[in-house]
Amino acid sequence: MKRLVSIFSAIAALAMIAACEPKIVTVDIQVQLMFEGAPFAQEGIPVVLADDSGVISYEVETDAAGISTFTVLPGSYIASATYKVAVDGKRVAYNGSNNAILVAAPVEEPFKLELAKVESRQLVIKELYFGGCPKNEGTGAYSNDGYVIIYNNSDLEADATDLVFSFMPPYNGHATNKYIKEDGSRLYDNENWIPAAGAIWSFTSAVTIPAYSQVVVALFGAIDHTATATASVNLANPEYFWMSNSNVPQYSNAKYAVSELVPVEHYLTCYPINTGNAWVLSNNSPAFFIGNMSKAENERLSNDTANFDLTGGTTNVGWAAKFPKASVIGAVEVFAAANIDKSNARFTSDINTGYVAITNQKGYTVYRNVDKEATEALPENEGLLVYNYAGGTDDINGTTDPSGIDAEASIANGAHIIYSQTNDSGKDFHQRKVASLK
Repeated sequence: MKRLVSIFSAIAALAMIAACEPKIVTVDIQVQLMFEGAPFAQEGIPVVLADDSGVISYEVETDAAGISTFTVLPGSYIASATYKVAVDGKRVAYNGSNNAILVAAPVEEPFKLELAKVESRQLVIKELYFGGCPKNEGTGAYSNDGYVIIYNNSDLEADATDLVFSFMPPYNGHATNKYIKEDGSRLYDNENWIPAAGAIWSFTSAVTIPAYSQVVVALFGAIDHTATATASVNLANPEYFWMSNSNVPQYSNAKYAVSELVPVEHYLTCYPINTGNAWVLSNNSPAFFIGNMSKAENERLSNDTANFDLTGGTTNVGWAAKFPKASVIGAVEVFAAANIDKSNARFTSDINTGYVAITNQKGYTVYRNVDKEATEALPENEGLLVYNYAGGTDDINGTTDPSGIDAEASIANGAHIIYSQTNDSGKDFHQRKVASLK
């Protein structure tokens, strides 16, 4: 009898302890998809809600009104959604995010998630290699071997003659960003321009890219870098292009080097916006973009100080050119994997949402994901696609191509690849452990 009483006493004690513990209170919230200020009433669109640390995420499909309902703990969240559809033969993606969802108490009104319409473009950034690779001996990294690959994501020849290349300040995503206001918005959010730093590079001759083909542009040295670092890449190729300092006397840095194999017609040029002896692209977290701009407009924009933005500083060390948003055709936002919590997006949501993380100095690259549905739909690809892609990384913030298609192996097999275009770097790119040019 005493034992029975003691058991009841223990149960009662546990009940009292449980009663004294604070209860976990969840909150029901809704996220309403919007487009051009009106509800986007489409059923079955997955909406992802993630806490701002990126540890916890939920996914709920929309109902017929375009609303997803979540039950979450109080905290700060980021909502994002992508909806793809074919319209008049073009691939269209509706994509957006809301980075300001604060849940502290029951919320009666849905949080709004504004979507932007993204139509497929011919030219895309396929790969950006900028972080350097291990040296043969000692510590540190070799980092003069950067390159970018531009890909024709269509079945028609593309004219790339007026293609330009640049990046946004600050150089690193986790650096102090003078463009961010107290309310978290950017000074240029509602403007028709974004700041272009350093210089705006352009081709010096006519350039065309055949369907489902690419051009490689060396950022600093168009040489065989494997002679210095075996983990690097060989950019001494007559088919490649080079961001040349031959007509830019200010750029006297020794990292500018070119192989005699690269023809002069493949040299790019620029008009430096800032002082310095080199174009300084971040080796861990650039906000890189491409655009369409005539040679005359590029020269005017890069030299007209009346059109410069001086937010980065009153001297020309921090000046930026006001690059028209309408001329931007592609972008990739990169955050350093070790500094994500300190990083801020530099692109506006109408150009890019989300980011791709990378760990630099390991030879990793930022590589665009395959649009699985569109690629598999090409009749000429039957029997040519290679699956079980294993080129992604599995270390800190490691990512891979969710399509599972090995793009490079498939291309070598004769397949045509269509890459993802959602204007969300987190959905369009992954961290690749070996450069595709290796």
